[in-house]
Amino acid sequence: MNRKDPAGYYDLLGVPHTAPVTEIKSAFRQKAKDLHPDKNSSPDAVRQFQHLSEAYEVLSNPDTRARYDTLYVQIPKSKTAPHHQEAPEPIVCSCCKKVTAQPRYIIFFQVTSCIILTFRTPIQGIFCPKCAESKAIESTVTTWLLGWWGLPWGLFYSVSTIFQNLFGGSKPNEVNAHLLTYQAWVFATQNKFELARAVAADAQDFARKIKKADNRKVLDSIEELLYNLDTKTPPKRLKNVWSIPNQAFCVQGSMLITAVSLFVASSVVYIQAEAHQTNPIVPPTQSDARPLSSPKPEYVRPIAADNGVPFPFISSYIDGYLIQATGGYSNVIIDNSQNSSDVFVKLFSLDADPPTPVRVFFIRADEKFTIEDIKAGNYDIRYRDLDSGALARTDPFDLREIETLEGIEFSEVTLTLYEVYGGNMRMHSISENEF
Repeated sequence: MNRKDPAGYYDLLGVPHTAPVTEIKSAFRQKAKDLHPDKNSSPDAVRQFQHLSEAYEVLSNPDTRARYDTLYVQIPKSKTAPHHQEAPEPIVCSCCKKVTAQPRYIIFFQVTSCIILTFRTPIQGIFCPKCAESKAIESTVTTWLLGWWGLPWGLFYSVSTIFQNLFGGSKPNEVNAHLLTYQAWVFATQNKFELARAVAADAQDFARKIKKADNRKVLDSIEELLYNLDTKTPPKRLKNVWSIPNQAFCVQGSMLITAVSLFVASSVVYIQAEAHQTNPIVPPTQSDARPLSSPKPEYVRPIAADNGVPFPFISSYIDGYLIQATGGYSNVIIDNSQNSSDVFVKLFSLDADPPTPVRVFFIRADEKFTIEDIKAGNYDIRYRDLDSGALARTDPFDLREIETLEGIEFSEVTLTLYEVYGGNMRMHSISENEF
């Protein structure tokens, strides 16, 4: 049996495992006609048709297909040290077929429309960074050209898809945790222990984002692998080749800026023309000159950070802000999983006078975000609840790095945010000026 098709779904439909969903749908329709019990006289017709329907149900949904595509990527169960195991086959990019140290399973989308019909098609697979950039640009260009021309969903799906592709597509946490753990195991069997530890640390980052009970199971597997590879020093982290901005972000961003600029310019021209036609000049009256007191405006949830950059669709750093206080070993985990509101968060360095934000990021409701490689010092967290507008800060905390004979001991702090200020650190209300 093909290890990449463990249940034989692709083989049953007669398509390759890289087939787009349109090809899968077409193959299912043809096979369904041939295997339907009304037409198929075989005594096994019902079972065959049910198996075909099961294959289509799994492969036509991008999330279930992602899990199926990586079933062959099994986290090793053996207690034997990695370098004593038989070398497994490494994961390769779905497009260029090259081995990469940092593969990702990514789901992009492209939208095509025709008057009243709109189709949102997933483009998914295991990609290296270069091929992922090409797929993102290709999907976005298709959406710009063909996505708008359908009512009522063409515009809505096109906008959401363009922004999702702009920020790197969807990377399922559980799938990528398994994927990277397996790749780390491959490198360990090749005696590339430092590379294996670095890739396993990336897998650990994905595993910590998993919301299900499987989180602990995946983390245990990764920690067991790291234990077998332990060299008594912290693992060196790989350069994040998936960070934004990258080439795909710049290309897609330039398309977006061009489109927005054209829209704004045409809107201004139209409004000015309408104003000249409908608003005659009227001399001011005495009542017009009387100043009016206006009530304090109600809070309206912002769509962008205070530097004007729109909030991302995923929990991440916000573009336009410098990432400072780097070069350290300490990590701070911000846990927003108990909060039903997105938050706009800043890590302030209290060693500066006045206190200065050194990391600025966005966390979606029910998710966590890890600030990594922070240098030693005094800090606090300040954040805005984007649903209510409330501002708060934590108590100050100290990140330390201590050199010992065994290496460097460093801090790892977890802060929990709640809708009602609380969590594992006391929260204090702050003013706009302090934020």
